[in-house]
Amino acid sequence: MLRSILICSVLLAPQCLTAAEKVSVTNYYVVNQEQIPAGQDVFWSEDNYGTYSVNEGPIDRGFVRCVGSGFGGPSGISGGGVCVYGEDEDTFTMRWEVVRFGFNEWRIVASTGKYSGMTGSGTTKTRVASKFLALPHRISDWEGEVTLPGGE
Repeated sequence: MLRSILICSVLLAPQCLTAAEKVSVTNYYVVNQEQIPAGQDVFWSEDNYGTYSVNEGPIDRGFVRCVGSGFGGPSGISGGGVCVYGEDEDTFTMRWEVVRFGFNEWRIVASTGKYSGMTGSGTTKTRVASKFLALPHRISDWEGEVTLPGGE
């Protein structure tokens, strides 16, 4: 019995050593959104491209694409989508869901390359960068915890 416990401890040790790390990131992107009347509400869809900077956490800054859709109006706002971070073979995909206007919850659902096996979840707050820019820009600050296998 003691031998079985020792073997299990050795096999599970690497998983125990991998700890979640706090992450704080800011997305900057040009808004590419379409709105279609849907009764009292509006159906919205977006496909936004931009960059992200890392304030804290084990990921590198880079490019981001966020795609989503949903409904908004007197009954509230609903919807969700995905954001793909990074490029080439090193990417991770975040799935997000609208909680209320300007506030989302997210979780990592896929990852490749140096991010392979990455997990995590958290929240996002979004705002307009400036009403005076030629093209509308959006800024999203997201934070939470992520875990990269092997402590990378």
